[in-house]
Amino acid sequence: MKNHIQSYLRSLEWELWLRGLSDHDRLAEIEDHLLESVEQGLGRGLSREQAEQEALKRFGSARLVSSTFENERINLMQKILLAVAVLSGLFIAYVDSRPTWDDTGITVGAILLVCGLIALLGYRRPWLLALAVASWLPLYEISTTHNFGSIIALAVGFIGAYGGWAFRIGIRKTFKTA
Repeated sequence: MKNHIQSYLRSLEWELWLRGLSDHDRLAEIEDHLLESVEQGLGRGLSREQAEQEALKRFGSARLVSSTFENERINLMQKILLAVAVLSGLFIAYVDSRPTWDDTGITVGAILLVCGLIALLGYRRPWLLALAVASWLPLYEISTTHNFGSIIALAVGFIGAYGGWAFRIGIRKTFKTA
């Protein structure tokens, strides 16, 4: 009799679906863990109902569990976006370091655009995003030509990152109130 467990799993499936995380493999794994915990409770002399209630209590509410899975997904996305930012910054610095490249406007526009887009996609720390994209160019310029004027690239990165971040927040507030 898996009444409490099945009810919990339906509730958890709903919570996961609401967050866009519905996955039958994940639910099957959770069910296995819960049933294993019930078996351990039965082994300690609990009734099936007591064992199920104890297992569910220890596992946590469906909302809490789905929230944990959502946070893991968000953290993974943050790491991926940061990696994209670092690689983009390295690429921009590489292109700018080429002897035949002499277009500061395009370099500045690329830094501004990359920072703004990654912040708009949902990166939560605009200051770190700006440093990840825009710090490579000044590092290269200062180390090779002692050109400290290239630090302005950091300001451009901050403008792009905080601009994308503010735009994302504005969009979220607009659609939340609508």
